Amino acid sequence: MLERLEGRLMWERTSQGILVTIPIPRGLTVPLYGPLVIIWLVFASFHYWHLLAAPHPDITEFNLQLIALGVYAVGTCFFLCWMIWIFTAENVLSLVSSEMKIQRRVIGIEVAATRFPTHNVRNLRYIPPTKFWALSGYIDPKTSYIQFRAGSTKHSFARGVTETEAHALIRRMLEVYNFPNRQLPGEVDDPA
Repeated sequence: MLERLEGRLMWERTSQGILVTIPIPRGLTVPLYGPLVIIWLVFASFHYWHLLAAPHPDITEFNLQLIALGVYAVGTCFFLCWMIWIFTAENVLSLVSSEMKIQRRVIGIEVAATRFPTHNVRNLRYIPPTKFWALSGYIDPKTSYIQFRAGSTKHSFARGVTETEAHALIRRMLEVYNFPNRQLPGEVDDPA
């Protein structure tokens, strides 16, 4: 059964390791964009309901309205998919002593997964958030993440975690496997 690890992170101990769920941050567009689109959907629904119920003497105008109705239907599908993604997307870290697996799930269904042998993973570290590109003084919390190296490549996961969440997660990961914090010969340790 999942227990709270820290902040938004939930975890459980498995028979050989741990499983951690990390919700994907929603960002600032959800409170603004969501209600605006819902208002648009309601008004457009009334318009098309009346359009389809009325008689249509001019077939050309009606065909244009059907095209607009198709665009409306596609927009509605896009919005519903966006809402499902925003409210159900999560990253899941599955760690056993031999393998680290990072999954992206939507509605509990795996849409992408990456596996790493634990003996290749090193340099786990928290990367703090950066300033928002449009506002010079505002820190964008969605830009923080946990970074690691696997082989010669940098990878990251857990976007939007706080420093406290990241350190709690790394401590829990180190209980399962002692990931080294070392550089390989010729490797430069840059912050990003």
